[in-house]
Amino acid sequence: MFVATSRQMKAYDQALLNEGYKIEELVDKASDVILPHCLKYSHIIIVCGPGNNGADGISLGIKLHIRAREVKLYCFGNPDKFSDANNYYVQQAQEMEVPIVFMAQEDMGLFKSDLQKADLIVDAMFGFGLNSPVRGLAKNLIDEINTLVDTDVIAIDIPTGLNPDNGIPYGSVIQATKTVTLTAIKQAFLNEECHQYTGEIAIELLRVKDLRKDQKLARLVSPAWVKRHLKQRDYYGYKGVYGKVLHITGCNHYRGAALMAAKASVYTGSGIVCVNSTEKVIDGLTVFVPESTSMLRNDKLDHEMFDDYNAILIGSGLGLNEQSEQYVIDVLTYATCPVIIDGDGLTILARHLELLKETKAKVILTPHAGEFKRLCNYDDELDMIEKATQFALEYQVVVVLKGPNTLITNGTNIYRNITANKAMATAGMGDVLAGIITSFAGQGYDVKDAAILGTYIHGACGDILGDDVYTVIPSEMIKLIPKVMMDVINE
Repeated sequence: MFVATSRQMKAYDQALLNEGYKIEELVDKASDVILPHCLKYSHIIIVCGPGNNGADGISLGIKLHIRAREVKLYCFGNPDKFSDANNYYVQQAQEMEVPIVFMAQEDMGLFKSDLQKADLIVDAMFGFGLNSPVRGLAKNLIDEINTLVDTDVIAIDIPTGLNPDNGIPYGSVIQATKTVTLTAIKQAFLNEECHQYTGEIAIELLRVKDLRKDQKLARLVSPAWVKRHLKQRDYYGYKGVYGKVLHITGCNHYRGAALMAAKASVYTGSGIVCVNSTEKVIDGLTVFVPESTSMLRNDKLDHEMFDDYNAILIGSGLGLNEQSEQYVIDVLTYATCPVIIDGDGLTILARHLELLKETKAKVILTPHAGEFKRLCNYDDELDMIEKATQFALEYQVVVVLKGPNTLITNGTNIYRNITANKAMATAGMGDVLAGIITSFAGQGYDVKDAAILGTYIHGACGDILGDDVYTVIPSEMIKLIPKVMMDVINE
């Protein structure tokens, strides 16, 4: 299943036009796949805006009229500003004598009367191109439709008034019983709070060339994908089989980050977890993570020790000083196993991006939005999503862009996570994620798969706790990792 931002959907539609499809043809194909959702109804009102979403509605109305449904089209907007497709289908509807009303404010009385007779209202007012609150007559139409109690409402692509990228209403928004969305689910729908407006979500594909991969739309990480990729423990396995990982983490001011990352790696199944840190951090390990081993960090790292490990995590709570900077440089210069860079390591890396093109290691970066901006400047959230993919491709790394529905990309494949919740927005959560991903990388998983599995398992643990608490505590969440992994395998 694919997911797309409004900007990506605009680019997708343009790509189809570039393939030689006419806009009228695309509208026809859109109404073809919406039609089956409407056939069980007899008395249908379709409210159509001036753009291509409105054209979808008019084309749908024509097809329902041909099938002997009682249909009435209510169109609004300045006719001089109707889209080409809208004008085309208005002419078709008039030639076929489909009842159509070009609305003005004085027609609201007639509209209210017709609403009471309808068993279906179709929202074809505005699609994913809307970027501000609905005003005037359109707002009045939305508010009137929302007074209905027992009448079904189907929204085409997205309920009018809903921000297509974050699922937050601009103002008045259609409260649909079903949303028939085209090509890919809209990013807004990942916000569960918007489902009070979308109702049931049905995804339909137009019968056109499938460009979703070419346009780099993101796939949702499904439970089936996770089950397929998560390895069962080997009957003959021992600690040497499950990876030896090195954590170059923590400092005297940020001890907790190193402790949580280490515990997360242990609980994810690493055979050996060695923490290279300060004396105070190592003292804490004996109580918080007695299963881990430790190594007192010197002013200079021993480059030869990197060869003894299957994955290296650097950055969580490392601190920002000249020594830390040299640690990051040395790891990227001399390590050949997978390297996961988190926290302070990312801030340091932003000053040495050339190392990503020179390193022999496969690299996973785990920035949140602020950390990613240091790595790659962007204008807004939509630009950030596009830049993350471009950055991953340019530097040949895996980017785990943390946030709602975390994005994971290697520049070629893009994934969005479906687990995790807002109660997980607390200090230490990223350190746990880094520890989980490092464990998977050390166990021999492909770096992309390690990032996807780590993000999914991390979020799934948080979801179990998040159902009952205001804030998910990272140190408590770690304890759930082994059970969640076994639940996935046993599903």
